[in-house]
Amino acid sequence: MNELKVTIPAQRTWLLALRSCIGACGSIAGLSIDTIGDLRIAIDESFDLLTHQAREISSITMFCKVNDECISISLTGKRTECVQDCIPQDPEIAELIIGTLVTEIKLESDSCGTHTVNFSLPVGGECYECR
Repeated sequence: MNELKVTIPAQRTWLLALRSCIGACGSIAGLSIDTIGDLRIAIDESFDLLTHQAREISSITMFCKVNDECISISLTGKRTECVQDCIPQDPEIAELIIGTLVTEIKLESDSCGTHTVNFSLPVGGECYECR
């Protein structure tokens, strides 16, 4: 089983933890350094989208699954009841940006905005397996 689940506070200072985890998952999947860099940018854009919505979020959970065919990533924001004073980020623009970095992207939204970002990328190299 090559799965990782990590939850961080929805604060920008914790974004480094997600970026580090996605780097490790990309290495396990056998991705190139450039492709891992693209995944890190996709994580940044997803974080910005989730934290700039009408309702404040308290945490973000990233779930990453690596198999022989692809690496799949999901980021979900846990909402609070508080409305935040910010200009919500346009999900269509975020989808376009993230879509240039990965092969598949799906946003999950409701009347309060985007709450989940799912994306995936095929695995082209040999996977690293800890033995």
